Amino acid sequence: MRQSRCFPALLLFLLLTIPALPARAETIVRLQADHIAFYYDRFLVEADGHVRVSTSDGTTITGDTFSMDLKLNRFLIASNVRLTSPGGNISGAAIADFLDFNRVYFVPVIEKPDRWTFENGDYSKPLKGRQMPGDVFYFPDLHGTKVSLTAKSATIGAKSFVRFNGVTSYIFGAGAPLPSFYVYFGANPDMAVNSLAGANMDLTYNFAGNANSISAIHLRSDQQYGVYASFEQHIAGRNGYAVFSVNPGTKFDKFWSLVTDYRFGKRFQLNTYSQLFTAQKLFESPYASSTWSYATGTYAFPQSFLSAQAVFTNYNLLGEGLPKAAPATARHPSQMTLTATTFNHRIGKSPFYENLSYGIGFNNDSYGLQEYGGVTYKTIWNHTLGWTFSLPGFKFGDRDNGYRTYYFNGTYSRLYEWYSVPHYVVTTNTVGSVSRQFSKDVTAYASYGVVNTGDYYRKGGYVPPAQPPVIDGVPVESILAFRGVSTLRTFTLGGSYSTNPNFLATLVYQHHQDFPIPYPGLFQLPPLNNLGLPQYTNYLGQPPNNITGEVRFLAVPHLVLDISRSYYFNYGNLRWSPQTTVQVIAQ
Repeated sequence: MRQSRCFPALLLFLLLTIPALPARAETIVRLQADHIAFYYDRFLVEADGHVRVSTSDGTTITGDTFSMDLKLNRFLIASNVRLTSPGGNISGAAIADFLDFNRVYFVPVIEKPDRWTFENGDYSKPLKGRQMPGDVFYFPDLHGTKVSLTAKSATIGAKSFVRFNGVTSYIFGAGAPLPSFYVYFGANPDMAVNSLAGANMDLTYNFAGNANSISAIHLRSDQQYGVYASFEQHIAGRNGYAVFSVNPGTKFDKFWSLVTDYRFGKRFQLNTYSQLFTAQKLFESPYASSTWSYATGTYAFPQSFLSAQAVFTNYNLLGEGLPKAAPATARHPSQMTLTATTFNHRIGKSPFYENLSYGIGFNNDSYGLQEYGGVTYKTIWNHTLGWTFSLPGFKFGDRDNGYRTYYFNGTYSRLYEWYSVPHYVVTTNTVGSVSRQFSKDVTAYASYGVVNTGDYYRKGGYVPPAQPPVIDGVPVESILAFRGVSTLRTFTLGGSYSTNPNFLATLVYQHHQDFPIPYPGLFQLPPLNNLGLPQYTNYLGQPPNNITGEVRFLAVPHLVLDISRSYYFNYGNLRWSPQTTVQVIAQ
């Protein structure tokens, strides 16, 4: 059996690519007890029976009962309390540690009742008789609150994470044993970056992690691959993140993805996205392999920013058995662009804004990029010039009443693209929308947009067919007028209804009036993604009318259900979308 060559190469690639992400110092609380319970909805950790707490400053506290509010970042131990620390040993009835303030409140067992306060971890100098907060020794009322899991031990990172070991997780009332369970509740948004493709169902099991990393297994299901498992690793710090995943991990086709982002100071940022495709059984040598890599560097100036992007593709990493006239799968195009863009600037004292952009690009493929005029272009240079005018958030109506205020947003943009192949492309996009919130639960909007794309060749170009195509016995003559200039006109009317953060219903109607005129079977419809939805929304041949309904709600604690479907008003044989899209997402 052949040994895999791509897998070790990927690991080496990971080690070289992931940026050094500094970990931040934090207080660690290690908890052991006969019984530990976690209440996910309230972020409470409760424990009783031979409670033992060790903190990262070398302090050990024992007692009978423990309670910690993870959001407030404080814990309480009561009954038979004994504290052992480098600064001294004390015994008492209860102790409360407010970690944010480096302050500990203590009830000693002495002849005369008293309350002591310790500051900055110095237990040798109690501050006696000080006034304390009224709820310092308050145990939360857990009546009606369901236990999410029980555990034998827990490691708590102050204001960031908790990791349980020896876990029994309760789902729909049934207990499931797990070796560990990790929950992140910190403030770093980079820890939530996802590198996985969409799925109809995604149940996430975070089995390991700390303040700067999460290791997760995903049980997923989608229209293309069915049910499968995937792996994802998150690493994040103050200045950036790296996310690596294998998806679908248990299928023959695998996508190995790596997303990185690093911020150098306040002005420069580097983003990368790399994906390796392998067709292989487990980790055996693959039967096919391809790779895509994107790198973008952005530098911000006071009034503008400069962006450089490089794209490298290789459709066949194995390179075995390729004929001399290489097929399309042997191609390995590369692309580099440099673009300067101004920030949105207000035009005088008017409510209008504008920005400009200019870019230059280089494209190359030794097997050829385009055939035109009997010439094979292996290298194509291009440069772009674009501008945008916008009117954002213009208010009218009754401005003093939020439920009677209308908001208008308008944008006009134009982009020119010139190529070393003798042709150029002009894209004009105009869109305007009006929105209003009618009540705290109901919001609606209407928009109209026109996208005009002209692909102009200086010699030749688009040539109409000699005869109109015949579909189901009917000649479609409208396509004879097409010369490379298309116009997509879209009217949209939408509304949403939300009674609380856990429920959202939307209804969107769209009318398309396009050129070339759509006709069933004339244009190829876009491929569907893993969710069974079109991979892109603006395309020639869209059904003239469609209406889409979607409902998103919290089905059970930490499990969101999203259901949507579209109706196309009998466009050809197309009535409903191919299927109802259902997503099950674990929060």
